[in-house]
Amino acid sequence: MSFEIYKVVKEEKIAEVAAKFETTVEEIKRLNPDVRYFTAFFGPEYISALQDVRVPAREIAIKELTEDTQLVVGNLSFTNEARYRCEQTVVTKINGIVQNHADTKTEFIVGKQETKDGLFIKIQMTDNILQMYPDQMEETITLVNDIENVKSDAIFLVNPNTGKIRKVINHHEIIFKWKKHREYLQDKYAFIRSKENKENLEKFIEMAGDQILAEQNLILDYESKLFHQIFFDKYLVTNQDLLEPYKKTFYSQLFTGLSVPLEFRQDLISEQEHTIGVRKVGDMPKNYDHSKLEQMYNDKFLPLIKYKFSEFNFSYRQRDVINTTDKWIESADVTMIEQVKNNIQILIDYKLKKIEL
Repeated sequence: MSFEIYKVVKEEKIAEVAAKFETTVEEIKRLNPDVRYFTAFFGPEYISALQDVRVPAREIAIKELTEDTQLVVGNLSFTNEARYRCEQTVVTKINGIVQNHADTKTEFIVGKQETKDGLFIKIQMTDNILQMYPDQMEETITLVNDIENVKSDAIFLVNPNTGKIRKVINHHEIIFKWKKHREYLQDKYAFIRSKENKENLEKFIEMAGDQILAEQNLILDYESKLFHQIFFDKYLVTNQDLLEPYKKTFYSQLFTGLSVPLEFRQDLISEQEHTIGVRKVGDMPKNYDHSKLEQMYNDKFLPLIKYKFSEFNFSYRQRDVINTTDKWIESADVTMIEQVKNNIQILIDYKLKKIEL
């Protein structure tokens, strides 16, 4: 489900807001745990004025894909193409000292085609170079990279309201490639005798399969990748409301399984006839509950770092140049920092650039 931000200018009944966005009072409350409400004397509940409320997006009707549409997809030409190069550096520091870093260089060819059934995007990864320092994890990195290659060629149908991925059109092809690759992995590592190592490999293969075999899981996996996260956005489908605030959940790289909600604002920093420059700033909500983090830190990092838990923070900064006429992103520069202040930090620097075909 996609969402939008609704500004409550003056007090409104929760029930009226819910009706306006075709949802329920309970859903409004679930989506907005931090919004201030009040109850009139023996009357209905109201939302206090001058607040931003997260609500389900009022979507235009999305047509179902028919069998004829599936046949047409095979004839898409994707003649409107662009080439992108992306470079990512991930650095881990403990007590301010670099412990490891990974450099990734990736190249994509992206094709677009509009049809009566919607906007289709084809993304083909043509190069993927990864270096890890130190290189003790080279075997694991290679294993992960090979699975990424299975998912590297995909055709997507775009959501006409949000610009996000609606459907993976060639999902069956990706599943077929995964099944062949799974057989290859099982044969390659058949020599493993250690019960623990064998179980770890089987668990890894099972998790990778879960991501690929269910289409919704595969979409979530694509959307977790920075290239897809940046490329699939509202500019693909409209020039309206490109600067609205929004919320997005990220997953911690320091604490396994921890989700971190970020609140984003968007600012227009430049504007020309065909392009705009946009700055996105994402920060944790001020009332984020840190209580469970200290125990997670004590279990995982305290024996190594020695210093006690201080303060957790996760921040996201992005600058884009978007061609609003041709609907291409021209460049993007992302910095993400996740840290327990003064103790441990993961810094991600990601650069995307559209280059000549």
